Amino acid sequence: MNSALDTIIAPVSSPPWLPRDVAEGRRYAWWAEITFLLWVLGWFVIAIVELTLYAFDGGVSRLLIGLIGLIAMVICFMSAIFLKKTVIDAIDQGRFHDAKNDTMVWIMFGFAAFAIPSILLILTYIKLGDAISAHTPVGYAPYAHGTVVAQAPQQAPHHQAPPAPVQAPPTGQPPHAQYHPHTTPMLRCKNCNVQFPMFMHTCPNCGAPKE
Repeated sequence: MNSALDTIIAPVSSPPWLPRDVAEGRRYAWWAEITFLLWVLGWFVIAIVELTLYAFDGGVSRLLIGLIGLIAMVICFMSAIFLKKTVIDAIDQGRFHDAKNDTMVWIMFGFAAFAIPSILLILTYIKLGDAISAHTPVGYAPYAHGTVVAQAPQQAPHHQAPPAPVQAPPTGQPPHAQYHPHTTPMLRCKNCNVQFPMFMHTCPNCGAPKE
């Protein structure tokens, strides 16, 4: 029973290594999940009552409210399940960027529970943003693979002069010295062999803790 509940409800206690802002954001996300689950029960009761009254007395409005209650109940239940998987579990694994981005999705679905989870998740989003800003080195901008696309150079009109030849770099200076590559200290995961910034506590690819 406990294992089944663990797949649905996230543990209330957060990992001790989480930064303070992240731990507070996780607490708001946990209450948002609990609110979703409470409204699953609330919408179930509303739907059963309205459909029962419709079966005895009729009325289109009662049927409509009952059907809306059933749909909202399903939305709240699925939101609670996937909120745990995409936000709370991501926070526990150290994937703060993923948790922050996925929070926006469940803010919209929170209106199925009268916007109470939405308010809590907005606070989660703010706390995660503060934590990411505080723990990210200056100049660090992670890009997903394939998001940076090089554009082909435009062909110059015939009446324009040809471009000036590229000057060779000074003696002793490598050709790539004019660029400024990313200098954030990186660490290679011993589990999946993926590199990630040293300031992160776990591997963002497989979730293995930093060694």
